[in-house]
Amino acid sequence: MIRAAMSHTRYWLAVLGLMLATATAQAEVAEHYRDADGALGIAQGPAAVAIRTALTARTRNCTGMDFKPIRCALADNAINADVHYSSADADSRKLAFVSVRWQSDQTGNAVEAKGLVFVAEPGVPFRLLGETNLIGESVREVIFERQRITYATGYLRGGDSRSETTGRRRYEVPLNADGIGPVAIQRTGFGATVTAKPSTQPDEALQLVKRLYEAGEDYAGLFGAASAKNGLFSPGLALAIREATQLSRRCPIYDGDPRLGGAQGAGGPIRMRYDQPNRQDGADHRTVTVTAAQAEAPDAISRTRVTLIKTAVGWRIDDLATEGAHAYGTALSSGIARCRSRAR
Repeated sequence: MIRAAMSHTRYWLAVLGLMLATATAQAEVAEHYRDADGALGIAQGPAAVAIRTALTARTRNCTGMDFKPIRCALADNAINADVHYSSADADSRKLAFVSVRWQSDQTGNAVEAKGLVFVAEPGVPFRLLGETNLIGESVREVIFERQRITYATGYLRGGDSRSETTGRRRYEVPLNADGIGPVAIQRTGFGATVTAKPSTQPDEALQLVKRLYEAGEDYAGLFGAASAKNGLFSPGLALAIREATQLSRRCPIYDGDPRLGGAQGAGGPIRMRYDQPNRQDGADHRTVTVTAAQAEAPDAISRTRVTLIKTAVGWRIDDLATEGAHAYGTALSSGIARCRSRAR
């Protein structure tokens, strides 16, 4: 009788285990969007804003139909694109892996493949983690692991045509705490299905500065009326930006990209370097120095001191001060006061 009860118990435990395994496998199924004729069609899902910003940033050196060098975006000359999302537990980050086939030279027929990885820590919007050149003409069977993303692609074997490849290889994109590595052939861990998780605790303050500077050319969106809601700025700076935006309808207060000391024109910063000159800033105060060039003037280098403070909801940017220019907060305050005095 006891033996029969034990067998019955083992049976139901096995059924429960099978149900849990099935639920886990289903939880690891991620979103996938594809644009077969361009790239902007993949700006969907939780990373849509960050993906669109990266795809439309005119920070790339291209060749126009007149054979002259131009600045262009991935979306300008994209052939097709995919985005794969990882699943994530409540305590882990979520990843989005974007692959774009595009042409930097419109006068030729060469096609390049770019891979962009976006990451979202718990409670924080997606941001660009890094970009690399991909190998292969397609990306499929994507698997997210703790320290890498792997994918399969076809390759030409003897007797194949380019439209009908029979070879298959897997490649991996290494994941680091602050970026991604170059693509390499996958040699280990075949069959893994683990959702990617951070290997180390990221530096929240530094990541916030990188998110600001690597957001592309849409500085109007970053520093506009929505600045109080994007989770970048301290309450004081966000309030000053909002007031300046409202007043700018009747008098100019600040025109330019604060990340570059007010440099005019579109393009946003490129070739960024981040330095932390003083590691002893304190528990609630940090500074990061960003050296960057403007997309439209890559030889013009600016060095900006970004000040951050610790708030109840985490690190926030409190001011930007570029060498040879007034601090952003000071410029806003004086512009607001000047505008108000004119209205009296």
